[in-house]
Amino acid sequence: MTPAMSAENERSIFGRTFFCECGKTHTVQPREVLYARGAAEQFPALCARAVSGRRVTLLMDERTRAVAGRELGRSLAGGGWQVSEILVPDPSRGHSPICDDLTKDALSARIGETDLFVPVGGGVMTDLARWIAEDRALPFVSFATAASMNGYASASIAGTVRGVKSLLYARPPLAIAADPAIIERAPLELTASGLGDVLAKPVSTADWRLNELVFGDYYCARSAGLIAEIEPLYADHPEQIRAREPKAMQGLFDALLLTGVSMSMAGTSAPCSGGEHMVSHSLDMMASLDGTEHDLHGRQVGVGTLLASELYRRVLAVESPLFRAPPPEIDRPFWGRLADGVAAEYGGKVGRLREAAQTLRQKERWNLLRETLTPMLRTPENLRECLSRAGAAYKAEQIKSAKQRLLQAFLHGHEIRSRFTILDLARLVGVMPEAAGEIVEEWS
Repeated sequence: MTPAMSAENERSIFGRTFFCECGKTHTVQPREVLYARGAAEQFPALCARAVSGRRVTLLMDERTRAVAGRELGRSLAGGGWQVSEILVPDPSRGHSPICDDLTKDALSARIGETDLFVPVGGGVMTDLARWIAEDRALPFVSFATAASMNGYASASIAGTVRGVKSLLYARPPLAIAADPAIIERAPLELTASGLGDVLAKPVSTADWRLNELVFGDYYCARSAGLIAEIEPLYADHPEQIRAREPKAMQGLFDALLLTGVSMSMAGTSAPCSGGEHMVSHSLDMMASLDGTEHDLHGRQVGVGTLLASELYRRVLAVESPLFRAPPPEIDRPFWGRLADGVAAEYGGKVGRLREAAQTLRQKERWNLLRETLTPMLRTPENLRECLSRAGAAYKAEQIKSAKQRLLQAFLHGHEIRSRFTILDLARLVGVMPEAAGEIVEEWS
């Protein structure tokens, strides 16, 4: 058995190999995390410990180049590295780069021979570099510029492929570096986005455990609880996030890294991506359909977590559910040109929907599910207070969405992935779609 660990020990998990109570031996990558003022000066040595070559490609946009990329380039060149800088263009005025197959292919065509990729930035830069590095079977080392998302240390790519928000698997970075001075002065909306992403953990972990209880799928309690000791550093006094208090900011950044590690340990994004993420992904896809702008991923996830938390509360309050037949297909008119891709994802879980209904008709199994999942969750009241005090988004209007648009994402989020989540369970037990409008009205 692996003993419970303190917050300081959890931070030392990077680079370790250990046998876990789940029955697997986990090797944790990244091997090294550097969180230090003046990190750019130490970065050449960090990269030298990661790879033997001396050709490095920096991937950044205009904003992250100004914040850190320019200094990193100078530092690496001064350390004897051959530096290539690739600037990722904004797709249009006022819009930041996105991680999709078109952007990835265009960037890849511009990149020559290299030994190491270094994304400078947040989620989009990290995922684009991870994607290109995976295509070329090359390593990467990340330089983070904001506590904005939980994917820095993960092996997954949240990319859009042919218009459909998809989950792709690659490898985690060999190392991650960040300068607290940069992290602390990042725009508050980026930091609040990171808080929204990490506050999703109780819902996503409950969804993961749900799949173990219903289908016997793999579940790792150590991975699920990796941030338990760190959570109070940012969640107990969320106003310290708004104030950019260093201890709270480091706690949030650590939690974001460790949730990424939990996904790599599990070999799936399930520990940190459940029904709440489906709401955010649906908003992204809806924006691509009608050409409107969507908000930051974590800000949308925070709002989605409120909806999913209330949905869980209503579902788990049902003592003796009468299960409905699962929806046989997606709403094709709603998804338009993305319908074929969405249908392929949804088709992958129709059989599991039927299996879930059959299994949960057993009274003892339903009772076990309720008893197990209820204590894992946080109430929507608690979550909303935390988001509000931190200056994070908790209403539809704060994520550039009318309530009706958010309602549509909530109603259609179960269709976009083959993963079974609370959005699916709620339909099987008859809580959704009837309660959707009331939940959106009350909690956004």
